[in-house]
Amino acid sequence: MHPVLSKYLLKLDISNPPDHDFDLPKEEIDSPAMHPPMLSVTLENHQGYSQPIRIHTSNDSPSIGITVQDMLTAINEDARKPLRTRELNKLRADEREGVDNAFRERCHTEEELGQGPCRIDYLHGRNRLQIFSKVSPDGVVHLPPEAPPIAPLDEPNVAGPSRIPIR
Repeated sequence: MHPVLSKYLLKLDISNPPDHDFDLPKEEIDSPAMHPPMLSVTLENHQGYSQPIRIHTSNDSPSIGITVQDMLTAINEDARKPLRTRELNKLRADEREGVDNAFRERCHTEEELGQGPCRIDYLHGRNRLQIFSKVSPDGVVHLPPEAPPIAPLDEPNVAGPSRIPIR
C-alpha cells in the first residue's frame, strides 16, 4: 500500500471535486497505489456503512495499475453518494440521529441541505481517512488485529481504518 494511503490522515471533504489531489505532489498522486500493481480492488468500509467501493485503474498500463489518485477519487465519489431511504431505515434510531446530526453540521447552504444526507454522513462527522491493511494468503487485505474499529489517533475526526479485500 502506498504510504499516502496508509500513513497520512487525508481529510475527506465532499465540497472539493472528486478528483481533488489533496495537495499531494504529482509524483505521489500518480504513483501506483499498491505493490505489486493491481488493475482493480474492492474497498470495504465498516465505519457506519458496509458498501463496497470498486476501484479500477484509470490508465492503460498494467505496470502502474491503480494509482493513488484512482483510490482517492473513488473514495471521494463514494462519500458524496446520496443515502437511500432504504439504507436509512435499516439504522437504529440513535444511528439515524447521528447521520442526521452529521448531515446538518456538514451543510452550510440551503442547496446542500436540499441534496439530503450522503454516505460521508454515516461517519458522524469523522472525516479523516487512513487505510490499514494486511494481505492474507487468499489475497484478501484485512485490518491488523490490534487496529480498533474506529481509530481516533491524534484527531477527533478520523474515519478510521478501512479494509481492502483484493478481488
